[in-house]
Amino acid sequence: MPSKKKLKVLSEQPVFRKGEPPKRKGERDLIITRKRVKPVPAPSLILSPDEKRKEKALSRMVKEQAALEEASLLANFPKNFLGLETYDWQRNVLDSLEEKECQVALKAANGSGKTSVVAVSAILWHMVRFPQSLVVTTAGVWRQVEGQLWPKLREHVMGLGRGWRATSNELEYANGSRAVGFSTNDAGKFEGWHRQGPTENLLMIVDEAKTVPDPIFTAIARCQPSRLLVMSSPGTASGSFYEAFTKKRKFWDCHTVTAFDCPHLSKEWIDTQIEMYGQNSPLIRSMIYGEFVDDSNEGLVLNQKTLEECIQNPPELKTGMRVAFIDFAAGGDECVFALRNGNKIVDMVTWRERNTNVTIGKILNLIKRHNLAQDEVYADEGGLGLPLCDALMDAGYDIHRVNFGAKPFDSRYSNRSSEMWHTAARIIEKREIIMPDDGMLHQQMVTRRAEVSRTGKLGLEPKDRMRARGLDSPDRADAVMGCISCGGGIGGTWEQFNSMSRLSVGDLMEDAASSFAEDSLPSGMFVGY
Repeated sequence: MPSKKKLKVLSEQPVFRKGEPPKRKGERDLIITRKRVKPVPAPSLILSPDEKRKEKALSRMVKEQAALEEASLLANFPKNFLGLETYDWQRNVLDSLEEKECQVALKAANGSGKTSVVAVSAILWHMVRFPQSLVVTTAGVWRQVEGQLWPKLREHVMGLGRGWRATSNELEYANGSRAVGFSTNDAGKFEGWHRQGPTENLLMIVDEAKTVPDPIFTAIARCQPSRLLVMSSPGTASGSFYEAFTKKRKFWDCHTVTAFDCPHLSKEWIDTQIEMYGQNSPLIRSMIYGEFVDDSNEGLVLNQKTLEECIQNPPELKTGMRVAFIDFAAGGDECVFALRNGNKIVDMVTWRERNTNVTIGKILNLIKRHNLAQDEVYADEGGLGLPLCDALMDAGYDIHRVNFGAKPFDSRYSNRSSEMWHTAARIIEKREIIMPDDGMLHQQMVTRRAEVSRTGKLGLEPKDRMRARGLDSPDRADAVMGCISCGGGIGGTWEQFNSMSRLSVGDLMEDAASSFAEDSLPSGMFVGY
């Protein structure tokens, strides 16, 4: 009889669970593998293919909307819509101006880019973003509106598509928004500007706010703009613009920008200006550091303290090259003859004369008295100076002719007159010249202000603006500064004049063209007041 197959017995002890009967010998557990069952979603969570497509489209729309809103922020507007790269401080100012019901004050170093980037971006953004809204801009002088802000606006709207209409001081967009620009000292012209459009928005921008009278600020406040931006290079420590940064600061979002915050203003240029004028000079404090300055010393080419130190502590006498400078005058101003021998002003003669023949006779007598060679004499050939220089040449003296408005030898200056004054002022500051004792001369030397062009070049306050301040034409100072800076014999003087000859008509025209070009905005550089 065949034997029965025995079941394989587990080597391990059988598993006993609580409550179960013990297993008999030879029995083993039956192990059943559990099949993983996929959970069935609730009927509400099941999406049809059409619903899935709609969900993806909605998600894409949300992301696109968020990206559009991010791109449309005022701080991003210059780069995304105007193709302008911005600095951190420009984005910060624009970010402050984004909020409705804001008042933003900006004081910045000369040539920072506040007009060409900040103002332009704010105006165009506001017009595009808020249909039927209004933008009003003003400045202390008309040239600031017509010559700087509006040309930049017209340039950029060409890249924003169709629908724009621009004039010399007005801008309109197809959505009904409008911008106007003007300059005025009449506060009444600011009456009647109100918030407009369905969003009730009114942006007001005050450029070069340091020159805007206080009543204009009061009139602007009555208009209740939804956004207000006042900006300027810093001026005197007084007025509404100054108060925005001081006693009324809590009402303003204030920003200060130095030349060091502007990468397009090179370190070499900044260091040169500081070396020229001194770390603590009012001009450097305003032009480089963006600080308010005392009214008595605002932007002076030469201040009283520096001049007094030179007069009271003169250098050792060093005779040498002689340089005479003649400043011709018309209309009752003074004709001045100044003579330098080495490092000392040895003579200064002044007279008033309407008869040009008499003036020529006086000059010839002075030249003969001092036994001057024609190469030692320089003269201003502008205005009345041209026929007088010709008369001297006819008399045998083909002297050096100086065109004050011509292109300078040093490109840091706006013209030749600026170069003369600033060069001479630095020589006085270093106490390298012995000055004459003449009170009127001293007064003229310490009242003329320096100016900085929109291209960052050093210039001079025009004489008509000096007269508007109640000052006389600085004829004595022109002659003395001329004889200090022309020729050689003093360290750091204008050596180029040593070999200067009489300019032809062609040379004068070339100089005029070059001077015009130097005052134009460099391509690709965002500069401005």
